[in-house]
Amino acid sequence: IWNTIRNGDLMVFHPYQSFDAVTHFVDEAAKDPKVLAIKMTLYRVSPNSPIAQALARAAEAGKEVSVLVELQARFDEEANIELSNRLQEAGAHVMYGVVGYKTHAKLALVVRREANGIRRYCHLGTGNYHPRTARQYTDYGLFTCDDDIGQDVHELFLQLTSLTQTPKLNRLTQSPFG
Repeated sequence: IWNTIRNGDLMVFHPYQSFDAVTHFVDEAAKDPKVLAIKMTLYRVSPNSPIAQALARAAEAGKEVSVLVELQARFDEEANIELSNRLQEAGAHVMYGVVGYKTHAKLALVVRREANGIRRYCHLGTGNYHPRTARQYTDYGLFTCDDDIGQDVHELFLQLTSLTQTPKLNRLTQSPFG
């Protein structure tokens, strides 16, 4: 998957294209010994989410795994709390969003060591990281290793995980601040 993304950005359209590409992205990151860190935002996930399972395996394997779980997901609050507990037990760093705001971003950041240095791989999506809803709703997803987008996603995770000031972004816009 890394070669494919390095060869150019990849846009996927759900449900017209399989959500398996997203699941595969996270699963490969969890297995790849060159991956140093995985950071994700989760809003709604399935009860036996393959993405959550991959994140837990990555954390158990010693990778830095940071996950922002939005607890204000109507009808999914209990499931999200259980997910948070499972990820923490596996060794992941779990955050719960920004007080007063609902974190609805669908972001995944994979930090990978490569021959020419560290590279950031990203997935940005409009839908949830949930295979079932991906078959029901029309959503877009972008896989990229664009340096500017990778830096922006990195800055967003720094802000979300440490509550720093809103960063200046190069290619992305952050609502409600941008």
